[in-house]
Amino acid sequence: MTPIESAADPAEAVTLPFHPQELTVRQLLASHVAVLDELLRRGIVRTRNSPLGDLAETIALRAYGGTLAPNSEKSYDLTTHQGRRTQVKARLVDPSDRRSQNFSAFRSFDFDDALFLLFDATSYDLIWARVLTAEATRAIGRRVEHTNSSAIVIRNVAAAGIDVTTTVRAAYGSIDASPINE
Repeated sequence: MTPIESAADPAEAVTLPFHPQELTVRQLLASHVAVLDELLRRGIVRTRNSPLGDLAETIALRAYGGTLAPNSEKSYDLTTHQGRRTQVKARLVDPSDRRSQNFSAFRSFDFDDALFLLFDATSYDLIWARVLTAEATRAIGRRVEHTNSSAIVIRNVAAAGIDVTTTVRAAYGSIDASPINE
């Protein structure tokens, strides 16, 4: 059992039924999915999106190298070694859900490339990855006036740009390796 040390009152410390430090990143993510499923069932949370964004940016950094942008940067998430400013968008989907779904909204197109990653919501397995230019991304978007943004539908991305699934999957496969130098 592992106590969580961050509780203000030691009497309120939660004891975990496992040792997270002994698990791989993929095992931790699978555990997270199970916890989210239970929180969804209990009506505590409404989505499965956390920690998806940070994971996607880490995978992009491992796949393409470069430097992650500060969290406050609104237009892009990564500057590659080639100087390409890349916006990273990720989405979890239930493969059995056939409804139309979107990636998070674009409010700026001040980037060179958009890297779209689609993950299975039940396992965090990468389904596919595609890169589109800013122009191609804008072209497949649908303007949403009330949010001053552009909505990008998953099925439109799946049919556009360049398939980089093999490259991104290899980077994801090495997620437990030692940290890379930016």
